[in-house]
Amino acid sequence: MLDTVDLVGLLVLLFENTVVAKWGASHGLDPRSHGYNKATPDEPYLTAEDVVHSLVDIVSKHGNFLLDIGPRADGTIPEIMERRLRETGRWLNVNGEAIYGITYWSWMAQLGEDLRFTVRQNEAFYIHLLAGPGAKLTVEVFVPIRGGDRVTMLGHDRPLHWTVRAGALAIDVPEAARRTGEHVWVFKVDRR
Repeated sequence: MLDTVDLVGLLVLLFENTVVAKWGASHGLDPRSHGYNKATPDEPYLTAEDVVHSLVDIVSKHGNFLLDIGPRADGTIPEIMERRLRETGRWLNVNGEAIYGITYWSWMAQLGEDLRFTVRQNEAFYIHLLAGPGAKLTVEVFVPIRGGDRVTMLGHDRPLHWTVRAGALAIDVPEAARRTGEHVWVFKVDRR
């Protein structure tokens, strides 16, 4: 049985990465400027993966993400910025339902380095994996799932097999599902 000190410590650990007040973060695609700097070569620009990881991390913690770009003096957008925006847009076309109109999970926003969580109230729970999945994804924390619920991976058209053992959710991730994702793989738990 946990004593009061242990319980407080556990609660601090669980909630330490959840911010209840809305907040915002701003990043520039150009690491040296929040606009356009003609002296910056293409190599140091944020990659689409950097942008998507930042977006997921910030949104899962109840934040808003502002991605800064800047036009050249003639008003055109540099090709590297346009390419990064289009790549991020392709990811959002598949996974946007886990970003737009969602809220943070009040239990926790993050588990370890690679898992983030978001919720669409009374509809779905999303698990965001920031590293490519293996054949099985194990989430070693209580997840709001019950018998009869469906688990899918956004961008993959078939439900995934899942089990809960000793409080951990285990999701089988077939090769076809692993190949459909990039940057962040999003798993959706919803009622049938």
